[in-house]
Amino acid sequence: MKDFVSPASIVTSGNLVAGFLALVLAAQGELVWAAALVGVAAACDSVDGIIARRQRCESVFGSRLDSLADLVSFGAAPAFILYSGPLDGIAVAGMGACLAFVLSGAWRLARFSLLENRDHFVGFPIPPAAVIVVALAVSGTPPALVWLATAVLSALMVSTLPVPTFGGLVRDLLRRGSADLEMASAPDVPDQAPRPSP
Repeated sequence: MKDFVSPASIVTSGNLVAGFLALVLAAQGELVWAAALVGVAAACDSVDGIIARRQRCESVFGSRLDSLADLVSFGAAPAFILYSGPLDGIAVAGMGACLAFVLSGAWRLARFSLLENRDHFVGFPIPPAAVIVVALAVSGTPPALVWLATAVLSALMVSTLPVPTFGGLVRDLLRRGSADLEMASAPDVPDQAPRPSP
């Protein structure tokens, strides 16, 4: 019961609720509001892990809930927004791009759950991919460019491209800064090599 009511799980549930409401609004033709809710879901996703680590309430339950919420909010909802908007008129190609986005996102999330090294992602993360495609979908971008961006992001999500996490970047910068500081503070060692006599 503790996992269900932890602050991190509540925020993750907010992610899921926002994704579901995005689907509802997209079905009603309110694509701008649906896209905004994907942004709300992304905000929830960016802080739930921070809350879990700070309160030391990380759990397998929370990790699984996060993946399920991400699949709805950043996989199904953006794909539905795309197909309800700019890709609706591209018929088979549009449907194919939307399916590719959902499947790539699901594979990306499944692979992420198996990784132990969290200093970097393998493949492009699904939340920013979702934010990018929904922003294009409601900004008047030509359908052909939206389709191309969706296809490219789908391929990047399932690629093996290393993408540093924010935490990984911070740790790397701290390590480099510490090494530079040690070198700068090290005393100069005089040259002890014998000099030729005049």
